[in-house]
Amino acid sequence: MANMQVDFCGVRIKNPVVASSAEPTLNAHNMKKCIDTGAGGVIAKTMTDSPAMRELTTRSKWRFLNERHEVCRGKVPRAFSLYGRSGLALETPEEFVPQIKETLKYAAEHDATVIGSIASTEISGWVELGKQIEDAGVPLIECNFGCPHPHMMPGVRTGMNVGQDFDYACEITQAVCEAVSVPVMIKVTPQVTDLVLFTERLKSIGASAVTLTNRFIGFVPDIETGKPLIYGQAGVGGPWIKPLTLRWINDVRKAFKDEMFIAGTNGAYDWRDVVQFIMSGAHIVEMCSAVMVYGYKWLGKQVRGLEKFMNEKGYENLEQMRGIASDAAMAYADMPPERAKVDPETCTNCGRCLHACFYQAMQPGDEATWVKEENCIGCGGCYSVCPVPGAIEISIRQ
Repeated sequence: MANMQVDFCGVRIKNPVVASSAEPTLNAHNMKKCIDTGAGGVIAKTMTDSPAMRELTTRSKWRFLNERHEVCRGKVPRAFSLYGRSGLALETPEEFVPQIKETLKYAAEHDATVIGSIASTEISGWVELGKQIEDAGVPLIECNFGCPHPHMMPGVRTGMNVGQDFDYACEITQAVCEAVSVPVMIKVTPQVTDLVLFTERLKSIGASAVTLTNRFIGFVPDIETGKPLIYGQAGVGGPWIKPLTLRWINDVRKAFKDEMFIAGTNGAYDWRDVVQFIMSGAHIVEMCSAVMVYGYKWLGKQVRGLEKFMNEKGYENLEQMRGIASDAAMAYADMPPERAKVDPETCTNCGRCLHACFYQAMQPGDEATWVKEENCIGCGGCYSVCPVPGAIEISIRQ
């Protein structure tokens, strides 16, 4: 049987599937439901000393959008967008700490891990929150520099408004790391130019891990009413965003190898995505959007799916899988030359490949398409649009 245990910042987590900091981890009641599924752990809803960020949560709204960015009605497609406006934990820190303690006790009985999350508007507040949540007993603290919602609140310096200011973010990180004894992980916003540079700076001042990444800011008009969905700009993420998230996980993996721990989030829909996150370099994978669609049991289903995949493929542990795709990635100049090949016995002569070829390599024939080899660069457009498996293959040019 595959061993799915993870050593994350020196903390043992029984499997890499973790409920991310969001509505499914809003309070002890919700976090216990996540733990019951068999998930490796939970990251609590972000504890804050900001009344404004707590008040936002009382007006939370979200919509699941289809590929046309229309509100889903019943059936939610796999590549949906989660479009939402929310805030941080509803309770004051003094009220929320007991929720953390209650969850920690329950987690210990179920071999699960509870990670704390904090956000303030002042450096002193970040430090105090870090101390409070460490005293509650959490083995890890996530500083939330990625929450998209403060962007819509002029003058509120928290969440992504911190994550976009590397100097200020590093001041906070250093202060928190010096104030607590447990490892600190930083949840970043994707709305910056260089997360590798940011990670390097965070690592140099004591951060043990980065969480890549929080949601973007989006804007979606309703063409029937001429008004924006849910009143204006909102955080946007979901399964469709996975390649963008994996890009940063891959880049950080390549830059730091085993010198920096990575939590991947934003885009993981099911166990297949968990595998892709791990193969890109993530140690743990935080899940939220699909849980909000399908309920808590979705987490356990992905844990079982991951275990089944590892057993079938012969992966004895996660380290055999982690980063293998990232390590195999090539620069453009190193890619081998390829070309397309058509099987005339299989080709139905539908002509779709002719429309997808811009190098005049695919040529029409009486019974099947054929390839003008001197023109073919092996781009794969024809392969992608061909409806018949095996009719077109892309192979290394001999």
